[in-house]
Amino acid sequence: MFDISSKWIWINDKEQKDSYVSFLDEFVYDGCGSVTLNLCAETNYIAYIDDRVIGYGQFAGYPDCKYADTIDITNLCKTGVNFLKITVWYEGLNSFTHIDDGAGLIYNVVSDSKILAVSNEETLSGYDGNYVSGLRKILTYQIGYTSKMIFNGQVLYNKSKEIYKTANIQRRPVKKLVEEEYLMAKEIAPFSYDLEKETVGYLSVEFNCEEDCTVNVAYGEHLLYGKVSRIIPGGYKNVGRDFSLEFVCRKGINTFTQYFVRLAGRYLDVSCDKKIKVNKIGLIPVNYPININKFDLTGLDKQIYDTCIRTLRLCMHEHYEDCPWREQALYSLDSRNQMLCGYYAFDNSDYQRANLVFISKGIRQEDGLLEITYPAINTPAIPLFSLMFVIAVGEYIEHTEDNSILKEVFSTIYVIMETFSKRIDEDGLVPNFDQPFWNFYEWTDGSHNGDELIEGSVRQNKHDLILNCAYLYAYKHYKKMLQAKGKKTYINIKKTQKAIVQRFYDIDKGLFFLSDIGTRKYSQLGNAFAVLVDAGNKNLVSKIASDKTLIEASLSMKGFVYDALLYYDNENAYHVLEEIRNNYSYMLSKEATSFWETIDGVCDEHPAGSLCHGWSAIPIYYYNILRERDII
Repeated sequence: MFDISSKWIWINDKEQKDSYVSFLDEFVYDGCGSVTLNLCAETNYIAYIDDRVIGYGQFAGYPDCKYADTIDITNLCKTGVNFLKITVWYEGLNSFTHIDDGAGLIYNVVSDSKILAVSNEETLSGYDGNYVSGLRKILTYQIGYTSKMIFNGQVLYNKSKEIYKTANIQRRPVKKLVEEEYLMAKEIAPFSYDLEKETVGYLSVEFNCEEDCTVNVAYGEHLLYGKVSRIIPGGYKNVGRDFSLEFVCRKGINTFTQYFVRLAGRYLDVSCDKKIKVNKIGLIPVNYPININKFDLTGLDKQIYDTCIRTLRLCMHEHYEDCPWREQALYSLDSRNQMLCGYYAFDNSDYQRANLVFISKGIRQEDGLLEITYPAINTPAIPLFSLMFVIAVGEYIEHTEDNSILKEVFSTIYVIMETFSKRIDEDGLVPNFDQPFWNFYEWTDGSHNGDELIEGSVRQNKHDLILNCAYLYAYKHYKKMLQAKGKKTYINIKKTQKAIVQRFYDIDKGLFFLSDIGTRKYSQLGNAFAVLVDAGNKNLVSKIASDKTLIEASLSMKGFVYDALLYYDNENAYHVLEEIRNNYSYMLSKEATSFWETIDGVCDEHPAGSLCHGWSAIPIYYYNILRERDII
């Protein structure tokens, strides 16, 4: 892809965070053969041939492994001289979607085997005046910075400088996103607009301004008192969230398309302290290209299933996303749910495989757990989510019979399982992890441990039911992987299984409680996990289905509850089906066009609740399972 003639380069100036730099080159095409552009940028890029956009959207990498795009530009090139421009946005911060590894760009243009252009010190570069560099305005902590554009800004070019970055550059592991037809928003009130459905894409606008001014466009998934909730306080590390973009306009017609910040939501608000007219406003939707398998349903079930498909696709871009509005981050738990759905919803499993391999690179050698998202560093890693990765790989192998993935991910799985096995105490249990880890399970009472995100919080030496059960559940899959690699199993799971019953089982209630310290709490999820690791029995399954005192599982974890209800037989199959219908018809009754993070949606306690969340598409999987069991 790149030979020694292509160099990592940057503007010949001190590296600045949140900066926009354009690189200019030219090449001569003789009209014969194909032409491709190979490029890799930190943090993101837009590429142009003769001022036409030909590609954008960098696949984020790790410091020791980068990913390059290969773009066929044959039909975009003319015979003779062609001008190549690549605008690079270097964010320069660590988030839940990027690792700050310094600015840089490497590229070449190749016609068959002939190199037409390469990045080197002769490449012209300069700060791009179409964007405001150095703004450093947080959109959300998870996503990073927002952006501010300037109409008809200028670029002053000079020669670039060569910089050092890794030579380990691999091809993009997934397909490029595909644009759909421009979606114009409908005006519902002065300067307020409705896309009429949850949409993911790039903002494209045209303003007619009576004088020079700055226009703000806010976006969101819901309205509060008729307006978009642009600024939502709090968030991780209490940095706040500002869901908006800014545009510096001149008098007259101003057109902008913002390819650096991918938006998600349904509503758009425009504000300006000068008199303007909005000629057009909307999004260019983008989707991951994949074929949807046919699955015949009718009535409410079809509406639920189709909306789940929409939800899945809205959360599939460079990788799986938990929610495209607030985070755009790849989590192992969220993506595990999405993968299960994808085995039935879509026609191949290449995307699942690529995500699993990518996640495996996020292992932390210093403590043996995965980061919370990928790529990211120094995050409050969630121990449960490391186990979920092991489970997701095991499920991938079960659904695809592709053991070859173990060549790429087994070393990570081994480190995770060793980390847990070595923590087992004399009683046979895995104690909770101390800071900087977050012992999160789901967003319900007794299971979120949100206070652990407060720096310096004091933790008791306790054991949790769910973590210990999840360890045994992951070990079921791990055992099969060891066998596939011709290795012997060596962990005494019977001791841990027995210890779970002794420590967490309340014989009077016939239920398992969540923690061995503090007030006893009993949840559907905790008891479902006890069933799935054979610590519970069929009587416990009946209690999970009927006991209304149990803390109900959240949408993210309903799958484990349904697995427990179906563990022995089909006796509770209709209960599963009716619960899906009840929960998801409720969201549809609230005009949902995609399914929510939690059944509460957006509320006072959760003002940043996502109304499009990948983990909530899980009914796709259970509709298929129930059909296999002749229930529907």
